[in-house]
Amino acid sequence: MKYVDASAVLRLLFSESGPTVPLASGDRIVSSQLVEVETFRAVDRERLLGHLDDAETATKRKELADFLAMLDLAPIDAGVIDRAKRSFAVNVRALDAIHVATAEMLAAEAEGEPLELWTHDDRQATAALSRGMTVRGC
Repeated sequence: MKYVDASAVLRLLFSESGPTVPLASGDRIVSSQLVEVETFRAVDRERLLGHLDDAETATKRKELADFLAMLDLAPIDAGVIDRAKRSFAVNVRALDAIHVATAEMLAAEAEGEPLELWTHDDRQATAALSRGMTVRGC
């Protein structure tokens, strides 16, 4: 199972350089519902900065919606919030804590299926590593 955060999704969407999550047929790709808000806001931010015109924005929004539809998105429920509120061994931002907490819960529910957390955010990677997770992408 591969957990992707917004940075991993956006690297794929915008064909950015660097390591990307490998997508093989039959792979289970998961994330938090939070990734929907983060990624759509990023596409709009690119439009507002003048990096995308209207047609490119429409295309990217469609590509993003199609990709997100392939993911298993976990809700931000009380269990996630409780985990995200717990102390971390490192400094962690709120959204990163929600992603790490969601990945932890999904890994616990996977009953032995290994989970890789894919991120290109160094602080989130450090937070996940501090919780003993396998991190890829940095």
